[in-house]
Amino acid sequence: MEEAERTVLFTNTYTTSEQTDKQMFSRIRRLPRLIVLLLSNGFLAYLIYWLIGWIRESSATGQPFFSNSSSWVFLLGIALYVLLLVREILAPGTLAKRQAQRLKESYGTTEITVDAEFSDDGIRFHNRMSNGELKLGYINLNLLTETKDLFLVRTSERQIIALSKTGFSGTDEKGFRTFMQTKCPQAKCTWKKGSKA
Repeated sequence: MEEAERTVLFTNTYTTSEQTDKQMFSRIRRLPRLIVLLLSNGFLAYLIYWLIGWIRESSATGQPFFSNSSSWVFLLGIALYVLLLVREILAPGTLAKRQAQRLKESYGTTEITVDAEFSDDGIRFHNRMSNGELKLGYINLNLLTETKDLFLVRTSERQIIALSKTGFSGTDEKGFRTFMQTKCPQAKCTWKKGSKA
């Protein structure tokens, strides 16, 4: 379809912020975070199993627990577990700060505004700062999800594009969900609980 014939059905305007970037990174890193937490919890369970064995051995020999060199290995393991846990909890905020720093270095600002135009054949994104454009067909989308303030669209190339829930013109959140489920039957939709298409 030629650009002149293209009819825009609705639009969305999204301006980046550290708060929304944090929501985005929290949502898109959910599986890696879950894997790390499960592995670290398994590691903790193993350490506790060792601890019980060391305490039993110490009580049987009458030797204080912390005189055993293995007890220091246990304490090091606990410290490693806590470090991993804290790192995963803080990861979205850290990534959002890095993203803001990259934007500041590239554009001189941390707020970049992206306009999206939805038509029957696809979506056109326009970055106001760089004047760059990206056109996507609905067939190229494989995940539709949301956070408190954003809708997130993932392409088959694993690129994440954010849309503001309050930035729509010509539709609303419910209309967007319904439209995208109709246009992207191949995409996995993980809307928030209580949200209806």
